Parts: sequence; structure tokens; C-alpha cells
Amino acid sequence: MTEERFWNLIDQARGRSNHSAEPESLRAVLEKLSDEEILEFGHAYYEKLCDLNDWRLWAAGYVIAGGMSDDSFHYFRSWVIGKGKQVFAVAMSDPDALGPFVDDPEVDNELLEYVTAELAEERGIEEDPRDRSDRYADAEPRGEPFDEDAVADSFPRLAAVFGSCRR
Repeated sequence: MTEERFWNLIDQARGRSNHSAEPESLRAVLEKLSDEEILEFGHAYYEKLCDLNDWRLWAAGYVIAGGMSDDSFHYFRSWVIGKGKQVFAVAMSDPDALGPFVDDPEVDNELLEYVTAELAEERGIEEDPRDRSDRYADAEPRGEPFDEDAVADSFPRLAAVFGSCRR
């Protein structure tokens, strides 16, 4: 599956919305694909979850959400992917610039990740597309861990909109 095809499918699921793709919408888009295409999409999705596994992005999500557990960070990365290629690129390059893309305080899209695995199972495919990856989405994030008490100092644009997260 090409990058362009992947992001086109995400955009189809988003429709005309600026929100993160809804799982039901993604399902409707993916149901039209062949079994192999569903597996390829699921693998590409999982690779993007792994690409986003970075302490700087976690810190940005922490500021946006006012705190973020490891599970919440995983679901935040699904939210990012569901927002499309532009938001994914911003998350990868400058997480402090994510503020304008936050249209809902719930920056969580947990169920989006499971759509391909569920479709595969319903079709009798025993392979989980995530198993095609040699990476683990919940491995230790890249980079340096952030200090929860000073995280807002590193993300001034986000802190200006979402607060300092200091408890």
C-alpha cells in the first residue's frame, strides 16, 4: 500500500470533517477493499503508530490533554493518524504546532486501530495485520522522557491554549 493510497483512505473516512476519522466510517471505506488490501492498510496504520512513538509527541499530548498515561498516548497517536496526513506530518516535525488541529478535548481515537483486525477476523483471515511489523507500537518512545512539572515550558504554543498542566 502506497503512502498516497493510505492517506486517501483516511481522508475518505474523514469525509468533509476536520475531526479524526470515525471507526465506523473507516470500516465502510475498508469493507470495499480486498483481503490483502485490508491487511496492507492495517500494517501501514500500525507502522504509523510506531513512527509516532516519540517522547516529544507524548509531551505535547500531555499538555493538550492535561496529562496522558501510556494507554492514552497510544490512543492519542490513533487520533493523530485519523486526522490525516497534514496532522501526522505536524506531529512528526513540530508537536507544539498541533493546537489548531485540536477540535475536541478528547484527543483519543482508540477504536480506529482495531478496524482492520476486526474486518480481517470477520472475513475469516487469521492474520492480524499488526503482526506484519517488526516494531512494537508501545516500545519505549524515542528521545528523552519529559519532566511532567516542566513540560509546558517546552511547548509554549500548546501551553498558551491548553494550560500549563502543573498540578
